[in-house]
Amino acid sequence: MKIIIARHGEADPHSEDGKDSSRVLTPKGIADIEKMARFFQTGFKIKKIYHSPYVRTKATAEIYSKILKPESETESAEYLLPGEDYFRICPLLKDNSNSDAILLVGHSPDVSMFAETLLGISGVGKSFLFTPGSALAVNIPREKFQGGQIIWFVSPDFLC
Repeated sequence: MKIIIARHGEADPHSEDGKDSSRVLTPKGIADIEKMARFFQTGFKIKKIYHSPYVRTKATAEIYSKILKPESETESAEYLLPGEDYFRICPLLKDNSNSDAILLVGHSPDVSMFAETLLGISGVGKSFLFTPGSALAVNIPREKFQGGQIIWFVSPDFLC
């Protein structure tokens, strides 16, 4: 299975209500995610998108969904909240085939730690520094969710 692990787009540093969970994407964040979605189109047909319930990750997932048109409805997942163990999402993915592509939208440093777990790297969130909007595509056997292989790791700043 292909799992694309993505960090949400750039968000405003503050929200109107003062809550971190309410922060919205900046215009740059929106443009970056649109750019990333166009890049994803060149290699993957996304089956499903899961995202953290936070406003910025939901908005990121909505942009991806609008452009990528996944087969299944985009879904919020508590497992992708900041500070959660993202590996807990794997049981939701096990019924997909090894040829399916799933997109997960989350937060830093959790996306880094999840990537390292899938790849069998022990860098404690330091091997992959996800800037806002960046993503890592991993090919991983759904039977064990370990021993993954990197397909690509890209930041919107590297795309035209």
